Amino acid sequence: MFERFTSEARQVVVQAQVAAGELRHDFIGTEHLLIALFDAPDSVATRALRRLGMTKDSVRTDVETIIGRGEEASPGRHIPFTQRAKKVLELALREARRLDRNHIGPEHILLALVREGEGVAARILVERAGTLARVRQVLMGELAGETVGAQGGKHKATSAAEDAYSAAEALAGAAPVGSHHLLEALVRSEGSMAARVLADLGVDAEVLAAKLDELDPETTTDATPEEAAARKMELRMGTDEAHLVFRDEQTLELVQKIIDLTGGPVRGTGPVAGAFVPLWTSTNELLAKLLEYLESEPAAEESPKGLSHMMRRVMRSRLRRAPDA
Repeated sequence: MFERFTSEARQVVVQAQVAAGELRHDFIGTEHLLIALFDAPDSVATRALRRLGMTKDSVRTDVETIIGRGEEASPGRHIPFTQRAKKVLELALREARRLDRNHIGPEHILLALVREGEGVAARILVERAGTLARVRQVLMGELAGETVGAQGGKHKATSAAEDAYSAAEALAGAAPVGSHHLLEALVRSEGSMAARVLADLGVDAEVLAAKLDELDPETTTDATPEEAAARKMELRMGTDEAHLVFRDEQTLELVQKIIDLTGGPVRGTGPVAGAFVPLWTSTNELLAKLLEYLESEPAAEESPKGLSHMMRRVMRSRLRRAPDA
């Protein structure tokens, strides 16, 4: 993926490690990426951040206030990226694709920080700019000014439309955005014209969500093999073991072939354990995220609005919904 980063974007990644080292942190988080964006001073991302009243020093001060400084760091040691920071870099690629760009620039990293929405960087952006939507709006304005004429065939979008699409992407998760995600995003887009019309028509967000969950998109043009397989998955707890159940034909066929060739269950012994590590890691990250959604109560949340709040509310509702009998 890094071969698609522009020289400025690579500089941001390098400087994020420098920022972490200067703060004596033993990790590179979203906050260090935000600080490092200022090390691409001529980039659209930096111009947008400055328009929002932010500087490298102000962001570093915010980071120190929220996290503090670490202990004395060992010189020359490798500092790893957090899972959230890795996710941001992956999202940067998706943001570049959304804008029909072949390379990833600092502006796509900033858009990814906005889209991720829950890291320390997002918290600082909200505190400094008011909302993440405002950050996106200013950045998109800077991009539009830079590409005027070159993208003459493209339409501008209101902040409500940008917010709705961001919400649809969040609802889709790792799956492609479908019309069902857009529909639910529209009804949940507080303050938008679409949400107002739907509310006046008596469309309730929770009733709509229940109907979307009830219907199977497999017979529609929104069908994708990934989402079809994921909809059949289930998480269970046995007496002393957890079960992540797959029911799609492709996975079942692959597992059956492996079992036929091995003559029995495959266990994590020897080098096989190393092959299982990525699965264990991603599964535990998913479980931690689901637990976070369930334990996060609405009354305890700082911001009553925003994409992160919407996703916590939606995921709590989906996870706590009584399973089919």
